[in-house]
Amino acid sequence: MEVAAIKMKTNKSANDWLQEMMNESFSTGNVDEVPDGWINLQVMAQKMSLPITTMHSRVNKLIKLNKLHRKKFRIDTGRGITAVWHYSPTSEP
Repeated sequence: MEVAAIKMKTNKSANDWLQEMMNESFSTGNVDEVPDGWINLQVMAQKMSLPITTMHSRVNKLIKLNKLHRKKFRIDTGRGITAVWHYSPTSEP
């Protein structure tokens, strides 16, 4: 029985893929502008003087109740640019 060789057409070399993965890991890409009204978990916890774990559980409950929107924005964290969840209250009619 012969095994058919499958030739995959690749547009990127191994070095291109590696560079793309490293850029995503170390996030050397562009920073997103976070719109007004969006805040990340760390800032919320600091403003409410709560531990991150407590704030995380409260935020998860509000998301399940459809009281918060969640979206990732790429920000500079001081250790590189990374995608961080930000939250905004839902607008209720």
